Amino acid sequence: MLTTLSVRTYHIPTGHLLLEHNYPRGKSARVAVDINAVLDSVTSEELRVGSWVHVLGYVRRYINESNAPFAAKIAGPVYVDAVVVFSAGAIVLGDYERILRDAQEVDRRVARPA
Repeated sequence: MLTTLSVRTYHIPTGHLLLEHNYPRGKSARVAVDINAVLDSVTSEELRVGSWVHVLGYVRRYINESNAPFAAKIAGPVYVDAVVVFSAGAIVLGDYERILRDAQEVDRRVARPA
């Protein structure tokens, strides 16, 4: 899985990032990311709240949800086990959201033929 989202918080004790993007408004996309395997290569800039990052990793389900880290309670029962985390650089948010909207429209048309 490859995702690009903004850092909402970094929980140091568990090594989990919580990433989100509030698009469309009121329907925030959130995901927890376990970065323990890549801590050596992640920079403080990439951990800063508000930073946009690309994450490549494996989607996993928490084995025991009652013992899942704080992020699971916010983001849900699955998380990304990061293999690579790197800066997305400067994001032009309007362009990014337009591209997302266009992709959603294509998905809608493919899922519901005329």
